[in-house]
Amino acid sequence: MKRKTVKKKPAAKTAAKKKAAVKKKVVKKAASKKKAAKKRTVKKAVARKVGDQERYEMIQRHAYFLAEARNFEPGHELEDWIEAERFVDEMLRKM
Repeated sequence: MKRKTVKKKPAAKTAAKKKAAVKKKVVKKAASKKKAAKKRTVKKAVARKVGDQERYEMIQRHAYFLAEARNFEPGHELEDWIEAERFVDEMLRKM
């Protein structure tokens, strides 16, 4: 009866395979970090697209709605405007 002999793989080949596997993981992590950074950059670009005129109109509209909620009670115009500016700027920062 003939016996089959199993040859052991040289240690260098198994070490090379392990290194290749680790390298693939590192490359995947780096790629996912780049994608996340790109998404953040895109969000910032969207926020920059809102011009001064559009921002002013957004503030104006929000101040109107704040005044409307108070039934246009006089004497609170400045407070409404400042609150509207804060709200719109916060909203634009989140974009």
